[in-house]
Amino acid sequence: MDVSFVTQFLIFLFCATLQFSPSESQKCTSQKFRSNKLFANCTDLPVLNSYLHFNYNSSNSSLSIAFIASPAKPDGWIAWAINPTSTGMVGSQAFIAYKSSGSVIVNTYNISGYTPPQVSKLSFDAWDISAESDGDNMVIFATVKVPEKAESLNQVWQVGSSVTGSIPDKHDTAADNENSKGLLKFAAASSAPAPAPAPASAPAPASDKSGSFSGFGNWDVSLLAGLFILLGSSLAI
Repeated sequence: MDVSFVTQFLIFLFCATLQFSPSESQKCTSQKFRSNKLFANCTDLPVLNSYLHFNYNSSNSSLSIAFIASPAKPDGWIAWAINPTSTGMVGSQAFIAYKSSGSVIVNTYNISGYTPPQVSKLSFDAWDISAESDGDNMVIFATVKVPEKAESLNQVWQVGSSVTGSIPDKHDTAADNENSKGLLKFAAASSAPAPAPAPASAPAPASDKSGSFSGFGNWDVSLLAGLFILLGSSLAI
């Protein structure tokens, strides 16, 4: 057998394995949080380079979320919202995070129209509200009460470029900004608590701009090992 051909074929297969590894299909699956919080479910949102992690607890009808996005500009804001009555931003109950005096803060807003939003209570209970940043991305954490036996909700997310006082300035009206909404189906998610976080002393790997982490742990190790064995066998022929 032509050793050169076999070697080239195995190298090609090896590279294809890395390129099309299932772990790459969802960036959110490799994201970590500085607070060591863990979530059983996640999804790469379709626009604005945003990600949502969540746990649904059917025993008390609550949904815990972590929303990750980058502001449109460094001094901008990110927002994640639930709209109880419609599918757009108007009428939504929003969590909006931005930097203030070097720290990331998050406030709640009732988006009743197209006028600048004001800090206000939400139409549903929410707790464990906080935010963090890794320098590029911001993260909003919150737990919200959802209707009993609900299976889904209308979610809206957004990013903006500036904040005046505690009021987010208007975001862009590009296609991605207009299409940043969708149905979040959470009923099928496990109500079991997420695994316990790793010990605080364990060093955290560095993150890239998307907030995801890369490394050999993301690859199918058994498949890679098999490829190396085949490669070694072909060279011995």
